[in-house]
Amino acid sequence: MKSKENGLILTLCFIVLSGVMNSILFNVALVDMKEELKVTASMISWVVIIYTMIIACGSITYSKLASYFQLKTLLVFGVCLFVCGSIIGSITNQYIFVIIARIIQSAGGSAFIALSMITANQYMIESKRNMALTLIGGCLSLGSGIGFLIGGTFTYAWGWHSLFLLMLLVVLTLIGLFTVMPSGYTNQQKEARPFDFIGLLFLLIFVVSFILGVKMNGYLLIITVMSVVGLMAHGKRKNLVLFVDLSIFRHFAFSRLIMISFVNNAAMVGMVFLFPLLSEQHFLLTAISTGLILGVISILAFLISFIAKKSLNVISSKQLIGYSTVIQLTGFLMLASVGVTQLVFAMLGVFAIYIGFTMMTVAINIEIPRTIVKDKNAMGLGIYNLINFLGMSFGPAISSRILNSFSHFSYAFIFFIVILILSIVLSLINVQKMSARKAEV
Repeated sequence: MKSKENGLILTLCFIVLSGVMNSILFNVALVDMKEELKVTASMISWVVIIYTMIIACGSITYSKLASYFQLKTLLVFGVCLFVCGSIIGSITNQYIFVIIARIIQSAGGSAFIALSMITANQYMIESKRNMALTLIGGCLSLGSGIGFLIGGTFTYAWGWHSLFLLMLLVVLTLIGLFTVMPSGYTNQQKEARPFDFIGLLFLLIFVVSFILGVKMNGYLLIITVMSVVGLMAHGKRKNLVLFVDLSIFRHFAFSRLIMISFVNNAAMVGMVFLFPLLSEQHFLLTAISTGLILGVISILAFLISFIAKKSLNVISSKQLIGYSTVIQLTGFLMLASVGVTQLVFAMLGVFAIYIGFTMMTVAINIEIPRTIVKDKNAMGLGIYNLINFLGMSFGPAISSRILNSFSHFSYAFIFFIVILILSIVLSLINVQKMSARKAEV
């Protein structure tokens, strides 16, 4: 039994690591892809944008489909789609087919993190579940660092097609899925009520308008607000299983955690976007050198995830989240002040941000299921992953806009300092509420 659980944890971690790496790999190769495919910079950016949008929508979609199809079936389907997209991308030299390959990749890859977390929560005892969630959190930081290093190395040595070929390794996870993955639905039973396609449509509008609004045109955020209003109105229906059940946001602990997680992911991915640009423009480092720095730091951060899990035996997850935010804040303060002129301090700042991100992700991954009503576990984890992906898209997009407006890295770093301070304030508000309730009792 233990060997099966360990095999399942290993399989889930490899799936998550592959998904995270794939979202980073192609950022390094965009220049080479643009030249070889003979397209404009705005056209090649859709290689990343389309992947982000589908991943964000797909994470909660798969979580919802897990009530209608078995988790094992969905993960196998996701891996097969991902592999098909990778095969198409590895053999094509036409822009349109590269986009199609990324669409198929993301349609499969969006199952990876959400369903892995649901699987860990549903089929593992607490000790194994916490270990799995810790490793998943560690893989998120590890994948972002080594993804940049591997992407740069493979693109330089064998061209951008090799990135698609590398992702074919995900097919190996099918062995684990077929041998150690249990069969079953979320909440242990198949949902008989009809699927909420209208709710799915509102969510698609929300995600697409938010990502494009932040990246391209702020006026699109008006559509984002309208889609939220539509979801709220649609949420009053009682005759079907809502695609997005907004009642889950009534629990302050859950809402607080996903807001903090949004900031955590936005800050981390924003830094991953800014540091390579800073390294190239101010310190004249090559992409390989920058990738090596991020790779080493991400490996160290991954190892620290185990320390973070052990620390939860001494302190609470809420305290660990608070400490993690302060560490991230320190990293950005270092980058904004002396990191823009001195490489050593820039590296120390990046290291602090990686540590803070990893520790916080581990703490939130373990804490978030405790804030969700059991029969809404899949819904809650789907929303949690959706918010994480929106944060990942928000960080680089807002960083790019700030750089275009002010042409100075410090302003972008200061923005993340501000939202991290707001995150700390949000944590303190929760602590004050808890203290007030205890005093009343």
